[in-house]
Amino acid sequence: MNVEALDALSRLAARRFASFADAAGSVLDLLAGAAPDGCLILCQADWESGEARVLDARGGGIERGLTLPLSSSPGGNAQLIDAEALAAWWPGAFVSAPLDAADGSIVGALLGSPGDEGVAPRHLAQLLLVSARLLSYEWESISTRAELRRLSEAARDRDVVDPATGLPTRELLLTAMEREWELARRGTVESYAVVCRLPERGAISDRQGAALADLMLKDVAEALEGCVRRTDHLARGGEDELVAVLVGCKGPEGARAFLGRAERTLARAATGRAAAGLAYGIQALSEAASAVEALEAASASAELGDLVAPISMETETA
Repeated sequence: MNVEALDALSRLAARRFASFADAAGSVLDLLAGAAPDGCLILCQADWESGEARVLDARGGGIERGLTLPLSSSPGGNAQLIDAEALAAWWPGAFVSAPLDAADGSIVGALLGSPGDEGVAPRHLAQLLLVSARLLSYEWESISTRAELRRLSEAARDRDVVDPATGLPTRELLLTAMEREWELARRGTVESYAVVCRLPERGAISDRQGAALADLMLKDVAEALEGCVRRTDHLARGGEDELVAVLVGCKGPEGARAFLGRAERTLARAATGRAAAGLAYGIQALSEAASAVEALEAASASAELGDLVAPISMETETA
C-alpha cells in the first residue's frame, strides 16, 4: 500500500459522514483510483435469503440493487459472493474483505478486481481490508446513532402518550389546561374539567388480571374519545382516571350531557358483559385558582363516588 493511498484513507477516516451511502461512495471513489479499469463492489449480506445486495459499485457494469448469491462457505477474508456468479459479470479474479460487525457477524463485503492497469492484487487486498474496516466502523456508528434516535423518540413518546389507552399523559394535559384556564379566567370561553374515575379497576386487576383492567380502561377511553370535539382535550389523568377538558362547554349541564353520550356509547360496547361503576367529577376552570387546582378539584369530586355510568368489563379471567 503506497503513501498516497494511506494518506487518502486517513483523511476519509477523519470525516463524519451523513450516511453509510455517503461513506461507501467516498471509499469506492478512492479505491477506483487504485483500480481505474477494474471492478469494485460493496455488498450487504442477507444470510436468511442466501443473497447479497449490491449497495454501490464502480466498473464492470454492475449496478446498485443487483442481488448475487452468497458463497456456500464464507469466512475470514474468503470471498463472500459466489465465484461463479461474479465471473458471469466480470472475468477477472476478485480479492475480498469482509465488513465485520462488533458481534462477530459479517454484514457485507468489499470486493475488487484490479484490472489490467490497477495495482497488484496483493496491494488491492490491503486497501480493501483497511477500507472495509473503515466502512464497518461507519456501519456500526451510523446504526448506533439511528438506534439512539429511535430510543430517544420512543422515550419521548412514552412521556406524552399513555401506552394503555393511547391518550396523552397528565403532563401533556396540564400544558393544554394552562392555556384553557387562562382563557376561562379572562372570560373568553367557558371550559370544564371532567374527571371519569374507575373505582373498581384495582379490584378487577387483583381478581382478574392487569390486562383485563387495562382493557376496561381502554374501553372507557374509546367511549369518551368518540364524544369529545376537536377543540376538547382528553387524557389519562391518573392510575384509574381519565380527564376530558370541554372547551366552550355550556355549564355543568353541558358536561353532564357529554357524560350521557359517553354512557350510551359505553353501554353499546358493553353488550353481553358485566357492568362496573364509573364515578365522575366536574369543575369549571374559571372557578379554580390554577389549572392544577381545577384538575384536583374535579378528581376529588370523582373520589367521592358520584356513580353515573356502567363500565364494560369482561367476566372471564384474563
